[in-house]
Amino acid sequence: MLLYRHARPEDEGGLGLLGAELMRQHHEMDPGRFMGSPPDVERGYGRWLVKEAARPRAIVWVATEADVVVGYAYATIEAHDWNMLLEEHAKLHDLLVAETARKRGIARELLVRMRAELVERGCPRVILDTATNNEAAQRLFASLGFRPTMTEMTWNA
Repeated sequence: MLLYRHARPEDEGGLGLLGAELMRQHHEMDPGRFMGSPPDVERGYGRWLVKEAARPRAIVWVATEADVVVGYAYATIEAHDWNMLLEEHAKLHDLLVAETARKRGIARELLVRMRAELVERGCPRVILDTATNNEAAQRLFASLGFRPTMTEMTWNA
């Protein structure tokens, strides 16, 4: 049975595995834009997400099945940002479901729960980035009312 809840310290290992997968996917898509995996990335990413989950302006939702983390969503509540021309907003940083658990609506449910909590906390908007070629993610986001607003471009020397 799938359970959805906020991340806890004991989720560090599962979050680390998924976070490392997210890093590898992005690096494989575009190594000129996304950093590669540092040594012991699983441990570092898991520790980072558990630490973030304890911060008042960060939220980490997990989906678990049989006490195993099979998906997570991570967002932060951000202040007014003159560089980005944004008033207070939330930034969705990560949304990932383990490959073995995909096509079951888990990513959608994590995002719906995250968005509801952000609205409850008074966030008037949620900003996210998605890789240009990640069309499945873009379809999911669009189906939940997200719209394209910016295009990031990268130049490498």
